[in-house]
Amino acid sequence: MAQLCLGCMQENNGEQKCPHCGFDRASEQPAPFLPLGTLLQDENYLVGKKLENNAEGAKYIGYSNTMHSPVIIHEFMPAGICGRAKGQTSVVIRIGHEDEYQKLNESFLSYYRTIARLRELSAIGPIFDIFSENGVSYTVEEYYDSIPFTEYIERRGGNIDWNTARPLFMPLIASLTSLHSAGIGHYAISPENLVVTTSGKLRLVGFGINEIHRTGSGFEPELMDGCAAIEQYHEDGELNESTDVYGFTATLFYALTGRLPENSNERKPDGKLPIPTSVFKRLPPHVVTALAGGLQVQQSKRIDTFDELRTQLSAAPTVKAIRNEANRNAIQSEAASNYASKKKEGISGAVWAILSVLLCMLILLVAGIFWVNSNPDMFRNLLSPAAAEEESEEPEESNTDPNLISIPNLIGKKYDEIVAKQGSNSEYTIIKANEEIFSDKYEEGVIVSQSPEEGLDADKGVTIVVTVSKGLPNRELPVISGQSVETAVKSLGDQGFIASGNYVASDTVEEGKVVGYENYNAGDSAPYGAKIIINISTGPESSN
Repeated sequence: MAQLCLGCMQENNGEQKCPHCGFDRASEQPAPFLPLGTLLQDENYLVGKKLENNAEGAKYIGYSNTMHSPVIIHEFMPAGICGRAKGQTSVVIRIGHEDEYQKLNESFLSYYRTIARLRELSAIGPIFDIFSENGVSYTVEEYYDSIPFTEYIERRGGNIDWNTARPLFMPLIASLTSLHSAGIGHYAISPENLVVTTSGKLRLVGFGINEIHRTGSGFEPELMDGCAAIEQYHEDGELNESTDVYGFTATLFYALTGRLPENSNERKPDGKLPIPTSVFKRLPPHVVTALAGGLQVQQSKRIDTFDELRTQLSAAPTVKAIRNEANRNAIQSEAASNYASKKKEGISGAVWAILSVLLCMLILLVAGIFWVNSNPDMFRNLLSPAAAEEESEEPEESNTDPNLISIPNLIGKKYDEIVAKQGSNSEYTIIKANEEIFSDKYEEGVIVSQSPEEGLDADKGVTIVVTVSKGLPNRELPVISGQSVETAVKSLGDQGFIASGNYVASDTVEEGKVVGYENYNAGDSAPYGAKIIINISTGPESSN
């Protein structure tokens, strides 16, 4: 077996200092963290250098001997409750904290098992394995190359414009919608907990049980400056979807402006959200409105769901919205006029007629200004009809806004086929939500729902978020006997299963090949996302 660097899990040919990352193989891991080179779960996972730690535990770079690839090993070892002596693997729970640890451990396992079932969410790294050993629990997660989001923003000059931010952040909204639908909150969304992959996609990291992201839980709370909502600073605060909306919007604010909002605990409840003039001028009005709504200090006034936030970020106001606003103003003005007439019956009818005309003119002026700001291109065409005629070779259709499209019906169509046909010049953008939706009606890969709905008017460039069917909830186990471990793991992964290896002696299957399933037979059905143990041959059993 090749010699691996315990700092980066790349082959280093046994050199003292790794030529790839410079890690010294003579290094030692300080207590209470796992010793370098520790093997977990029947020697399937090799533990390397600690990457980070917090109140919940630690993350190490690791190596899977089953998948033959680097992984991230996450160890649950709550600070102040657990301890480990230097060079040891077993964890000791402090006397008097046994019940507390048991409760937190169950919370940890439940939290990450739910996330593991959402493994296809595009903005979240998949979890391959969850197990208990050494008196604590572990998850094994995908390892991938990426750069911190803060570094990405710095490379882009300190901030990005909305056209760059939109394709980055909208898929993250879809994933967060799915997480909260499954009862999972992140509660630490911030620039520090986002990374940008080599393919240019955002991924959310820094997950942790709710107890470490709120005050009064027994832990020293880890609250993200500028991104933590005010309810996280109070023991009786309720953490819900709007809490993550605040963190997400603060992170988007950072991306667009280059700085974070003031801490929510220090902002006045009715305080304005200061946006630099230079940034304000280049942001679409509906984006500014969404930022203000998502960063409301008071939870009751804040945008409370990611669906609503997505709607506000997806499309600017339409002509219909302007017309509705004008009608609403007219109704309110009429009510005010009727009330005033009762209070001032002595004023002549002529004076009231003049005031009514002036009031109507004012309403029309406000509606006109609102319409012009939302449709600058149409306003220019109205000022210069000759230029508009030169730009259009086709006859102008009456009562048609060229900046609007009607949302098409995508339900029942193959997602991959639509995306392949769409091209780069489409009037709308399709984003795959990847929610865990099982369907008896639609086969895998077919769109089962969409937002916005079919037939609604929206501005060109609108983002349509679609949910794709995962097919039936139970899947058939493929034939894997005699295959390489990599092929078998891929086959199971394609069916939505989580593969785990178990080494056994075999007189019929050569060493390193798959013997079969531990608890199933090929052709059996198992629930999507189930952990499937495969037996891997170590060759014939040696006789002494």
